[in-house]
Amino acid sequence: MISITAGELADHLGLPVRGNASRLLSGAAMLEDAAPDQLAFAGGLKYFDAARRSAAGCIIVLPEFDSEPGQTVIESPQPRAHFAQALSLLYPAQLVTAGIHPSASIGPDAVIDPSAEIGPFVTIGSHARIGARTRIGAGSAVGASVEIAEDSLIHPRVTIYPRVSIGARAVVHSGAVIGADGFGFELAGAADRAAYRKVPQVGVVVIGTDVEIGANTCIDRATLGVTLIGDGTKLDNMVHIAHNCRIGKHVVIAAQTGLAGGVTIGDYAVVGGQVGVGDKARIESKAVIGSGAGILTAKIVRAGEPVWGTPARPLRRYLEQLATLARLSKRR
Repeated sequence: MISITAGELADHLGLPVRGNASRLLSGAAMLEDAAPDQLAFAGGLKYFDAARRSAAGCIIVLPEFDSEPGQTVIESPQPRAHFAQALSLLYPAQLVTAGIHPSASIGPDAVIDPSAEIGPFVTIGSHARIGARTRIGAGSAVGASVEIAEDSLIHPRVTIYPRVSIGARAVVHSGAVIGADGFGFELAGAADRAAYRKVPQVGVVVIGTDVEIGANTCIDRATLGVTLIGDGTKLDNMVHIAHNCRIGKHVVIAAQTGLAGGVTIGDYAVVGGQVGVGDKARIESKAVIGSGAGILTAKIVRAGEPVWGTPARPLRRYLEQLATLARLSKRR
């Protein structure tokens, strides 16, 4: 954590400051809890009353906010987004300490950039490539022929199976497993002796740049070909991406969502928490799926109105059906 004046912060964000530009800030907090040396934000009109009562040293707020005497504010058309930028300044990321810990195990012909940091008890397989300024946390396992590009952060106890490619500036949180076998089995044999036989999973996982993968999330390798996560996509904790899924750019998927094999998601789609998506479903670019929805096998979800419920349908129709059920129950 560092200290910065309100004026310096406003200059960095490219925004106007109103009030005491020399106010020193050394942290951030919620409006209700912020102290005079802390930054807060008011995300919209409904937070204006709380902002006027706040003891925060500086508040990032919409330009139309009518501040109290003595308050220092930074005017922003997008307070939440600029507050996020400010947090990166007040709480800078830990610097990479270049080097390989003595307890790490490095396979033959692995190529590790001298500026990378390899933590305690990390294992790196043969022919793996670790990019510049990438940090791999304690106890992580990186398989053979894995490629991790520059400026990535692999938190402790991550497992990356062989032949996975991860782009620049990726963040992978603890417990994530990338490249495990897809769930591929075929029932074979006579009817009374049939048994499931494993289908070898020989494909790969390719993860783009600026991707974040939450804790305990699993991304399976393709049966054949590629399981793909596009640039800028963010996966929450405990998300499951099955074999041969193709997720576009800047997609967000919330916690406990599961995608079956072969699902396609277009760019800028939003998927809520605890959503289940069936095999080979297709979610179009900029589509929105509400939490808890169920997408049937091979279903196409169009962009436009958000979908909700199981089976998922347009939100308006879903709410109408709920209202109809409520009226029917009152007649009993």
